[in-house]
Amino acid sequence: MKNTNLLASVLLVSLAAAGCGTTPRLDSRFGEASMTLKAQQLRDPAAAMRNVNRPVDGIEGPAASHAVDQYYKSFSQPASPMTIFNFGMAGGSQ
Repeated sequence: MKNTNLLASVLLVSLAAAGCGTTPRLDSRFGEASMTLKAQQLRDPAAAMRNVNRPVDGIEGPAASHAVDQYYKSFSQPASPMTIFNFGMAGGSQ
């Protein structure tokens, strides 16, 4: 019984050491797959570097202001209660 516990302990320690021994190789490429996928999904990966000092073009001022106002207004009014009138109206052909 004593030899079995010793053998199990040695085996466990050696497996743990083997697992830690492979991390530098894996850590050097950590995140590479997600970065590659992100680069493949971008239309122009170098756009951020070319447009560093350019202002951001986006939604125009009045439309943005109205959108923000509507967003804040949605929190000030409680949501209207929903009613559902579809009891037994499945529309099946029987």
